[in-house]
Amino acid sequence: MSIRFELVSKRYEGRDALADISFLVDSGEFVFVTGHSGAGKSTLLKLLALIERPTSGIIEVFGERLSKISRRQLARYRRQLGLVFQDHRLLLDRNAFDNVALPLRLDGYPETAILRRVPAALAQVGLGGRESSMPAQLSTGEQQRLGIARAVVCTPRLLLADEPTGNLDPQLAVEIMELFVSLKTQGTTVIVASHDLPLIQKIRRRTIVLEHGRQIDDFRPENAHGS
Repeated sequence: MSIRFELVSKRYEGRDALADISFLVDSGEFVFVTGHSGAGKSTLLKLLALIERPTSGIIEVFGERLSKISRRQLARYRRQLGLVFQDHRLLLDRNAFDNVALPLRLDGYPETAILRRVPAALAQVGLGGRESSMPAQLSTGEQQRLGIARAVVCTPRLLLADEPTGNLDPQLAVEIMELFVSLKTQGTTVIVASHDLPLIQKIRRRTIVLEHGRQIDDFRPENAHGS
């Protein structure tokens, strides 16, 4: 088991961002979280990344209860994660190579491994040969792909992606999602928050649906009639 939510709620100033959310995710599983703007998708990812803490309920990741992780242990926990943000969060004074290499260097990878892994990750997202490009020289879509390369370069145990294809054309969005799905072969669990229903329908993976902070569906295409 990779992730367990049990009656998880998150309140902001009297408003429920999430209310009584419960689900299980297996190791290596790919799951979409969808719903309208304000449904609670980003809040759910922030709880998993320990950017936020729940108001009530239990969250376990890889058998570890997140409520027991102290501030001092945060860095150790987050080293297991790959994070893809809507706003890229790139280092504007570093080129593409150094942006992707950053998590590897923080983890103490030898330079020989970095020289091998970074170009491979850039090629995976369609940025092969762009190692020396600065973020400002890249389009918005290319910056998004650079952020994705940085998230997958460490082969994380858990990848959390918040609207990762919002700035990509439909064909490239499908290719990026297929890249995320392929991470299953290395054991990575992937949770993608997205409101792109046509893309979700095309990829056909388990989809947790939120509405006003409540879970209203947990759709598994393999169980759908006629599939």
